Amino acid sequence: MINVLSYHRPESLEEALDLMARRELTPIAGGTDLIPQMRDGEPRALIDTRRLGLDSVKVDGLTVEIGPSVTHSRLCHTSDIKNLLPLLSAATGAIGSVQIRNRGTMGGNIVNASPSADTLPALLNYDAEVVLVSKTGKRRMKLEDFVKWPYATDRKPDELLSSIVCKALGAAPGARTSVCFLKLGRRNAVNISRMSLALLATTEAGGKIKFARVSAGSVFPVAKRMLEVERLLNGQIMSKKLFEEAGTLATELLVAETGLRWSSPYKMPVLKGLIERALSQVARDSGVTL
Repeated sequence: MINVLSYHRPESLEEALDLMARRELTPIAGGTDLIPQMRDGEPRALIDTRRLGLDSVKVDGLTVEIGPSVTHSRLCHTSDIKNLLPLLSAATGAIGSVQIRNRGTMGGNIVNASPSADTLPALLNYDAEVVLVSKTGKRRMKLEDFVKWPYATDRKPDELLSSIVCKALGAAPGARTSVCFLKLGRRNAVNISRMSLALLATTEAGGKIKFARVSAGSVFPVAKRMLEVERLLNGQIMSKKLFEEAGTLATELLVAETGLRWSSPYKMPVLKGLIERALSQVARDSGVTL
């Protein structure tokens, strides 16, 4: 049973912020994360955000601003996202089922802050920032600072997530950018990630990695970039040995942050394998034979 204390459906952002300033309300858009949590959970007072005009995708040069009510399906299929943020397009296309993608939203995936959220690793690779609004003003912060802990963010009770801002990569002469999003779960469809990996790499002639960005979900307490792995890869010539070293380093980072746990014997070789698979995909896209 779903316990609802009250339901509000404001017609404007100003009306919504007025309501949220007076009492604690839980924002709801697609509800694909929230509704399952409310079954047999604590009663909540809901505020519907679908009529607030927060469903736009705006492009200004290499800056892409995404409204939190934009659905995963739209992000997966929109040409601007495919061209400028292809890793995000791939990640949203891997979420759940067609029905979930048609209903679920970018904002919900972020604010829910699940370690297995598919969009977070991809967004981190694009230096994503979130914009929050309330009656008292607006603030902007890095996504990596916004997600504090599993299912916990820095959003205040009177704030709404109003947009997500990403920085696309500019085209570099003689370079090629490849992306790879991998997720592992119990089944092949309608699947919650047990582990995910988002990799973006720009390569040059001769198989040199100009720079790489590597993020993981369900590996650490929250999705995060593996900066040490990126530094290992940057400026190096692609090879099987390099990819194996990157995979090994990733497992060392896992153990350093979470310690040796009951799941470590499973997670360590799987993470290593995902790193090597993703880098091998980049090599193939670059026409490099290992």
